[in-house]
Amino acid sequence: MTVPDFRRAKYNLCTENPFRLTPPAAQANLNVKSNGDNANAASAASEHSPQHKSTQQNYPDPSFSDIFSAFSEAFTQRKAQGLAFLELTNSELMLIKKSFFVTVFACLAASAVGTVCWLILNIAIGAILHSVGVSYVVVPLLLLVFNSVAAFCLFKLAQNSFNYLSFSRLIQTWRRVFG
Repeated sequence: MTVPDFRRAKYNLCTENPFRLTPPAAQANLNVKSNGDNANAASAASEHSPQHKSTQQNYPDPSFSDIFSAFSEAFTQRKAQGLAFLELTNSELMLIKKSFFVTVFACLAASAVGTVCWLILNIAIGAILHSVGVSYVVVPLLLLVFNSVAAFCLFKLAQNSFNYLSFSRLIQTWRRVFG
């Protein structure tokens, strides 16, 4: 039994209604004549002649081992894809972990540096400015400006590392993979 190829079906006008087309099943079946029209049946018979058999599409007949090897190859590829996704997720989690520790360390360092700077440098700068003859009103203002600039620089360092401390990159990666 041959399977009809409906992509190559040619429609012929019916004699009873010129606006109705013959269905592909009537063209595929050699024994059915299209509404008594012998010319159409003859053309359909000539299409299925041995000369026309060479142009028909041959459908593959795979063996069980071919199907099994195709499934095992697909499974191997899917497993490799899953492992690659797990490695990507792991690298994103490692980045989050490192960013967390850098943020904590930067905050602790900023606190320690701020405290030490406030205690040592402010006393030294205040003493130097006073010995130069700067007024008691100007010395604290200059120390306040110096401390503000140092605190701002350390805050920016902590803020830059804090930007990587979110799960948004990991969620974006999961959305790309899972769609």
